[in-house]
Amino acid sequence: MTGIATQKGCLFSLVPKFQLGNEKGDAFGFVGFIVMKVRLFIAVEINEEIRKKLAEFQNALKKSDADVGWVAPENLHITLKFIGNIDDGQVGAIVDIIKEIVIHIKPFDLDYTGVGVFPTEKNPRIVFANIVDTAGVLASLHEKLDNRLMALGVEHEDRKFVAHLTLGRIRSRRNVMKLIEKLITFRNVPFGADHVTQVVLMKSDLSPDGPTYTQLHGVELA
Repeated sequence: MTGIATQKGCLFSLVPKFQLGNEKGDAFGFVGFIVMKVRLFIAVEINEEIRKKLAEFQNALKKSDADVGWVAPENLHITLKFIGNIDDGQVGAIVDIIKEIVIHIKPFDLDYTGVGVFPTEKNPRIVFANIVDTAGVLASLHEKLDNRLMALGVEHEDRKFVAHLTLGRIRSRRNVMKLIEKLITFRNVPFGADHVTQVVLMKSDLSPDGPTYTQLHGVELA
């Protein structure tokens, strides 16, 4: 018998475990134990100055009254690798993989300049802030994490990694053209520069009020 339940954004699996009888002929027994599932992703955090400027930009776009699910300012981040639901017992192995990958990477700089939408302005789904990563460190980190985490059963991503920071997700066509018009005026606006010194493993707890992100582990760069 197996079962799945949820609690505060976590998944639980009731996994069967059999207890063998002894030589006296005692009956076999059945006990269950719970495997916790956690929803994880690997990210780069942003500094508070950039966070504040991006929040101000979000507020400016909200005046278009477009149907957008805006990311809460405290949740803004760069996703390096989305892991999804995984056994909590594998968290340590994930941290070890992150450490092995970043141990030779020195702190690096990023510029946040301009905004855009994915996939196109005619059919926008995602509002994002553009990230200028001249050295291509983010793409390199993503590729290495993507390849190494497959050993833990994490799904490989086929699409090309594009460094960006998601600001909102467009839910319908309501006032979408007004939104695009406002976006165009911010196309090349600089939001600031950041010096990246660590990569973080984050837990995401989903709720009707939106996700809550919790840092589980931070790994310092070399």
